[in-house]
Amino acid sequence: MIDLNTILQKYPWEDSWKSKGKPIDNLWEFDLSVTREEIWPYLIDTSSFNKRIGLPKFHYVEKDGKLIGKTKQAGFNLEWEEVPWEWEYLKELGNARIYSRGFAHYIRTKIIVEPLGESRSKVYVYLGAIPRNFFTRKILNIALPRLKESFQNGFQQLETEIKRGKPKFNLNSSKEKTFIPDAQWIHPEKLEKQIPNLIQKGISKDTITKVFEWIKLSSDNDLDRIRIKQVSRILDLDPDEVLYLFLQGCRLGIFTLSWDIVCPHCRGVRTSLTKLGDMPSKDQCDVCEIDFDTTGVNSIEVTFHIHPSVRIVEKQIYCAAEPATKQHILLTKKIGARKSFSSNLLIGSGVYRLRKKGEKKYRLVDSKQSYHQTDILWLPETNEEEIKVSPKPNLVFENEAEHDVTIVLEERSEDQFSLRPTEIFDYQEFRDLFSEEAIATNLQLDIGIKTILFTDIVGSTKFYETEGDHGAFLQVREHFIKTNQIIQNFRGVVVKTIGDAVMASFSSPLQALKAAKEMQEWFHPENKHTPVRIRISIHTGNCLAVNLNSNIDYFGNTVNYTAKLQSVANSGEISFSETIFRDKDIRDYLRQGEIKLRKVEFPLPWANRTDFVYVWKV
Repeated sequence: MIDLNTILQKYPWEDSWKSKGKPIDNLWEFDLSVTREEIWPYLIDTSSFNKRIGLPKFHYVEKDGKLIGKTKQAGFNLEWEEVPWEWEYLKELGNARIYSRGFAHYIRTKIIVEPLGESRSKVYVYLGAIPRNFFTRKILNIALPRLKESFQNGFQQLETEIKRGKPKFNLNSSKEKTFIPDAQWIHPEKLEKQIPNLIQKGISKDTITKVFEWIKLSSDNDLDRIRIKQVSRILDLDPDEVLYLFLQGCRLGIFTLSWDIVCPHCRGVRTSLTKLGDMPSKDQCDVCEIDFDTTGVNSIEVTFHIHPSVRIVEKQIYCAAEPATKQHILLTKKIGARKSFSSNLLIGSGVYRLRKKGEKKYRLVDSKQSYHQTDILWLPETNEEEIKVSPKPNLVFENEAEHDVTIVLEERSEDQFSLRPTEIFDYQEFRDLFSEEAIATNLQLDIGIKTILFTDIVGSTKFYETEGDHGAFLQVREHFIKTNQIIQNFRGVVVKTIGDAVMASFSSPLQALKAAKEMQEWFHPENKHTPVRIRISIHTGNCLAVNLNSNIDYFGNTVNYTAKLQSVANSGEISFSETIFRDKDIRDYLRQGEIKLRKVEFPLPWANRTDFVYVWKV
């Protein structure tokens, strides 16, 4: 049971604020017939909740890492600095605002959630204010109790929605299909006009219809940053086809593409660029107080937007809603100088990171049922090894610094809806449609693990002599067309051609091996339609994306190793590395096909060692 005295003891008013006036404190209780796990996602989305209870729109700008908000309420202009939010997963969240214009000098809010049996919960809403003067005190004393009714209505709506179950996006409802009334449409007819062109490009009419109807019925907030994986999931569509639609739509002038630099801590967009070549090597997040490299695997996200000639999209904000925009962060708490903090964390099994705001280093927390340790002791003298604890551990943190420290606990998992450069670079349609896109010449983007495949025409010198220049050119050209077709059929991309050789990239070793098999079957001596014979090499590992001849090229040891691996293969053969051979899907494929391999030595003079590699005669 929580009362107002409990709140004020845990969160006492600072003397600096009390000196400006006597605080107004309100605490309201709401019994809900849903669990805290069910209500939590709605509580942290404070922008949607504020809209639900009738608060006006807010306008935010970021200045030197501080969020400055403005709005107009009851005819009065309000302006404030948003104090960074604090929250703890399934337990509480709170924020404060320092007003330069408005009814108060300072307003703070705390929302606390407690379980109430197995199927219910209790939500406490505390709201405290330091009025600006005698007149505004009277206004606040009248307005704040009325706000309780708005909260009550808002929670009742949420209970109803949760019990009913969140409806899926439905394109077949009886509601008349029309453009949503508050949208700023400029030329909506452009969407319909391009449908025949998109169908001609091979995109199904069903996919086009679903995406366009979603656009027509979606709010500006949904369309502010269109994330392909998220849209595909909402509409139950193939992500590849949806991506192809948006790429083609960019060329037809109904969408735009942006390269968004994302802070590795808060995952907020720091810089949004229309050209990949404008990407800086470093960026900064003033909110998280860090500088970071933009070349990491997860530093850039590719998003799409409605072209402004079709519709003007402006994000509608009713609150900063920090917890909702950073759902991977489960705890953020400011600890005073020389103070300590302890809490029972309601986290399940998984891997998490503990860090201090403004620092790049972190401690890993591995939570599993099999571990017996129940406490996380984050003390000054503790070292940086991984912490292994059981779920719902107790966290103890001691701040021995002479200044405040903000601690953060976050999930280590990646954002599942992000479309990264590493994925779009491996999409042939992107390379074809956006051939002008190139990485800045001084940058090397880490694109993670790629499977690289090289083809090479065997005996090309003799081939040119026997076929003649003209005949050889035609045959090599046909060879490129066929290899490109096969590579794309197995979800690979042609990175580049070198003379009469092809360098391709795949996201899966098995797809690369299957493509190699099909190529060798086509260029087999029994195929009288082509005199071309090839050898193929495959390897997988980390790669960098670089700018070569104004194109997106791959570079690094993996590429170099794959190219040299061709030396152990002859006509009709596929050579591949131990790394490829050890891949589980590859092993299953070789076993099921009863495929026999030849194991050979592969000297590496540059590394002063010899590897074993495998050769398959197709």
